Amino acid sequence: MFLENSDFYFTLRVVILTLASLGMMCSVSEFKYKTKKVACMLILFLLYTLLMTGVLVYFFGYLGFLRIALLVISVPGSLLIYWLDTNSPAKAVFHYTTQLLFSFYVVLTVGLVNAYLWNRITIDLILLAVTYPLVILFEYRFLRRRFLRLSAIVEHGWGILSLIPCSLLLLTAAIAFYPVHILKNPSAVMIFYLLAVVIITIYFTIFRYLSIQYHLQLSKHNMELLELQVNNLTEKLSENETAAETSRIERHDTRHHFQVTASLMENGDTHAALEYIHTILAQVHESDQMRYCTNPVLNAVLSAYFGQAKKEHIRLETSLSIPESFPVDMMEFSTVVANALENAITACRGLPEAERKIVIKCIQKPSFMLEIANTYAGTVLFSEDQLPVSGKNGHGIGSRSIAAFCKKYDVFYSFHAENGWFTVKVVM
Repeated sequence: MFLENSDFYFTLRVVILTLASLGMMCSVSEFKYKTKKVACMLILFLLYTLLMTGVLVYFFGYLGFLRIALLVISVPGSLLIYWLDTNSPAKAVFHYTTQLLFSFYVVLTVGLVNAYLWNRITIDLILLAVTYPLVILFEYRFLRRRFLRLSAIVEHGWGILSLIPCSLLLLTAAIAFYPVHILKNPSAVMIFYLLAVVIITIYFTIFRYLSIQYHLQLSKHNMELLELQVNNLTEKLSENETAAETSRIERHDTRHHFQVTASLMENGDTHAALEYIHTILAQVHESDQMRYCTNPVLNAVLSAYFGQAKKEHIRLETSLSIPESFPVDMMEFSTVVANALENAITACRGLPEAERKIVIKCIQKPSFMLEIANTYAGTVLFSEDQLPVSGKNGHGIGSRSIAAFCKKYDVFYSFHAENGWFTVKVVM
C-alpha cells in the first residue's frame, strides 16, 4: 500500500518536505544580510541536514529519525531563517506558521493525487520535487512583494494575528489525520478542501483590511505632510531672507571698507591694506557660496539640506544647472527636492561616516533632469507601484509625495536601488 513502503522512501520524503517548507519561508522573507552570506548559510544547513539524516537513520533507524527530526532539523532550520530574517518574533510566528499551513496543503494534495492515480512512491517523490519548486517560485514572484509591503504597515498586533495560522494549522491537521489518515477517509477530503476555501477567505480578509488601513493612513499622512512641508519651507525661506538681508548690509558696508583701504594706502601701509582687502573679499565670496539658484525657496531648501548633510559628515558632490523659470509650481518642486534630500540624509545616517555620500545633479538640456543618489545600508523594498517601502512609522511619505507631484504634472520619475546606491530621478 501507499503508506507501507520502505523506510528509505519515508526518510527521503521527510527531508524533502522539511527543506521545501523552509524554502517557502525563505521565499517571502526579507533578509538582513547580503545575498551571498544568506546563500552560504542555507547551503551549509542543507549539508547539515543531509549529514544529520544519514547519521540518525544509520544509528537509530527510520522511527528514531522521525522522532527527533523535528528537534534536530526543523527547529534549527526555522531558527536559522529567523536569525537571517528581519521579522520580530511575533511576526515570524505568523509568517512561518502560514507557510507551514500552505505546505501542509501542498503535500497532502500531492499525496491524494498520487494515491488516486498511480499509488507509487516514485511518482510521489517526483510530484513533490516538481511541485514545491513551482510553489516557491510562485510565492517569490507574485506574493513576496505584497506580503512584505503589507506586513511593513503594521508594527504591532502580530501576536494576536499569529493565533489565526496556528489555530488553522491544528484544525487542518485534525481533519487530515483524525480519526484516520485522510487517504483512508474519503469523506474528510471534502471537509479538508472546504476548509481551504475558508482559509483563503480569512487571509484575503486580513490583508484586505490591512490594505484599507494602509490607504487611510496614507491619506492622513499626506494631509499632515502638506502642512508640515509648507511650514518647513516657509521657515527655511525666512532663514534665507535673513541671510540675504545680512549679506546686503555687508555689501553696503563695503564702501566704508574701501574708505579704510584708501586711508591705509594714502598712509603708505600697503601690506595692511592688502590684508584688509583679502579679508573683505573672502567674506563676500563666502556669502555668494550660499546662492545655488535664483529662486529663493529652492535656494533656501538647497542651502538648508546641504548644511545639514555637512553637519552629518556626509560627502556632497553637486553639479547644478538650474533654470530661472520652471513649467511647474516652484513651491511644489522645492518640496520634491526637500523630500529627496531628506530621504538621502536619513539613509546615509545608517552608514559609517567614511561611506556616507550624496550626489545631486541638475541639467537643463535636452530636458531638465534632477537626479539625487545616496549610499545606503540594508535592503530596499519596493511596492507594486515601484515606490520604496519603509517598515518604520512615518517613513516612506516623502517618496509618495514625490510620486504624487510627478503624476500631477505628468513628469517621469523613477526610484532605483543597486550596488549600495539609491537613486531618485525626475525628468520634465
